[in-house]
Amino acid sequence: MLRNFAAAIGVMVCAVVVAMAQEGYPARNVIIVVPLAAGSGTDIMARVLANGLSDKLGRPFIVENRPGANGIPATEYVARQPADGYTLMLGGNTTHSANPHLFTTLKYDPIKDFTPVARLATAGAVLVVAPDAPFKSMADIVGQAKANPGKLTYGAPNSGAQIAGETIKNTTGVIITRVPYRATSEAMDDVMGGIVTMTFVDVAAALANVTSHRLRAIAITSAQRSTLLPDVPTMQEEGFQGFNLTYWNGLFGPALLPKDIVAVLDRASGDIMGQATMKESLQKLGLDASYLPAAEMPNYVATEIDRWGGFVRDAGIEPN
Repeated sequence: MLRNFAAAIGVMVCAVVVAMAQEGYPARNVIIVVPLAAGSGTDIMARVLANGLSDKLGRPFIVENRPGANGIPATEYVARQPADGYTLMLGGNTTHSANPHLFTTLKYDPIKDFTPVARLATAGAVLVVAPDAPFKSMADIVGQAKANPGKLTYGAPNSGAQIAGETIKNTTGVIITRVPYRATSEAMDDVMGGIVTMTFVDVAAALANVTSHRLRAIAITSAQRSTLLPDVPTMQEEGFQGFNLTYWNGLFGPALLPKDIVAVLDRASGDIMGQATMKESLQKLGLDASYLPAAEMPNYVATEIDRWGGFVRDAGIEPN
């Protein structure tokens, strides 16, 4: 009886300690590192989330952009930070799915070096060209590329753009030159300026330029059309069977992030992403709220690593 009573007291004490720890976090400002430049879909999602977490948890959550090199330096930086909940990152399909297949040596492991907190949103991407370009369809682009090998170019500010571009080349046998970029906005600017022929951009980042006719949308990479660009066909509709490239992003902390801190962030993220007003706001930005809790994230990340590995292989990309 006494042993059972002592055990019960122990459980209660542990629960109280965890509750106190949760109530004590955050005690100061929290940084959310974004491995992409301002204006990308990931950056937009980070700022929406940061505002929500600031309101819900009572401390400022501040977005810090660290763009460049497919997000590798930023991701390595977060992996080396203390696991105290005060440096987080918005990772996703580039940092935690594609990079392990695009690079032969990474100084971070997307599974071992991080604690996944929650998936937040998914989104398709859109292939865009200049409004005065002579392309109205994928057939136009492929035909022009066949007639002029190597003269067409595509901007690649992230892994999704690279995989999409190389998939087109590998599927059709055309030669289109890849031009790496540090930021999505820079790639779009150069398409509008006629410096590169095209780029793949997440709908959230491209929407304003497409609706204002500064860019022309040719095709959507996901299996379904975007509700924001209903007249733009999918790549599958344009003849690329099985083409379904969907981006995702999620909140991560360094490895061994305490469970009580994960619980606080996970619960707050779920509450924020579940709000009807949040879902409507994100839809207007071309993002689909698709919260996935911390408990399901390890399996999801592992599955996405395999899925994006298939994309890389199918595109014929050799890792650097």
